[in-house]
Order: sequence, then structure tokens, then C-alpha cells
Amino acid sequence: MSTTNTNAPTPAPRNPGDEASPGAEQTGENTCPVCAGSGRDAASAPCPNCGGTGVVIVTVGDA
Repeated sequence: MSTTNTNAPTPAPRNPGDEASPGAEQTGENTCPVCAGSGRDAASAPCPNCGGTGVVIVTVGDA
């Protein structure tokens, strides 16, 4: 009989502009350089770089 931990958090999906997975050590949020934080592209569609969030995950510090 196998057991599965149903309380384990599901990792957040990465967007194309993310340098690392959300929540990884030595990372933080920064304004998306493609949409300037609006979350939208020129056609008002969700930004393909940040997935419409307006932020990307970047490495900070000496990682």
C-alpha cells in the first residue's frame, strides 16, 4: 500500500521570464521588463513573459 501526502504544496508554475521557481532560495520578485509590470502586452493580452502577473522571479544575492 502506497501513501501519498495530499497536504504537500503544489509548486507554483514558472513563467518564461522567471529565472528560478517561485519560492526558491535567494530569489525575489521584480517588475516584468517586457510589460513594465502591467501584466499586459500591446494588444491587451496577458504578457507572454510573466504570464499576466506583472512580475518575474529573479535571482538575488550571490546565488
